[in-house]
Amino acid sequence: MLCENCHLNEAEVKLTVKSKEGTSEKWVCSICAQGDNPWQQNEHTSSHSQFQDDIEEAFVVKQILQHLATKHGINFHEVAFQEEKRCPTCNMTLKDIAHVGKFGCANCYSTFKDDIIDIVRRVQGGQFEHVGKTPRSSHKKLAIKKQIEEKTKYLNILIEEQNFEEAAVVRDEIKALRDESEVGRHE
Repeated sequence: MLCENCHLNEAEVKLTVKSKEGTSEKWVCSICAQGDNPWQQNEHTSSHSQFQDDIEEAFVVKQILQHLATKHGINFHEVAFQEEKRCPTCNMTLKDIAHVGKFGCANCYSTFKDDIIDIVRRVQGGQFEHVGKTPRSSHKKLAIKKQIEEKTKYLNILIEEQNFEEAAVVRDEIKALRDESEVGRHE
C-alpha cells in the first residue's frame, strides 16, 4: 500500500486521530510520519541504520507528545523533563529506596521530603499524624492542641465566608486555649 500523503513510498505507519467527529485512520510512510525531521531518510542519504530507526521512533513519539500537549493547551517546548531525583550523598533514587525498603543515608530524608509525605499519606490512608498510644501525662495537652487545630481550621473557613463576628469569637476561644496550654507548661 502506498503512503496516503505523498503517494510515493510504501506506507509503514498507521496514524489514528480521535476527534469529536470520530476516529480517522491514515497510512503514511515513515518520511511523512516524521514531518520535518532533520534526520529523515530520503533518496540522497544512506540506507537505514539502527541508530536512524531509533531516532525516527523517538521523533514520532515526540510528535505524538507535542500533539497531545497542544490539544490540552500546554506548550510542549516549555515543559521541562525532570531527571530522576537522586540523593547527593549516597546517590540513591526514590525507586532504589522503595526497592531496598530503607533510606541510604540521613540526607535522603531532606532530599525526598516532599515525596516521603505523599508516600506516608498513601500508606496511612490519609492520616499524617500519630494515632497510637500516648502517655497519660500528655492526654490533656494533646486534647487542647487538637482543639486549637480544629478551631483554627474552622476560623479559616469563617474568614473565607466573611463571617467576621463568629470568627472573632472563635479567635478568642483559640487564644484562651493557647493561654490554658501555656499555664499547663509552667506548672
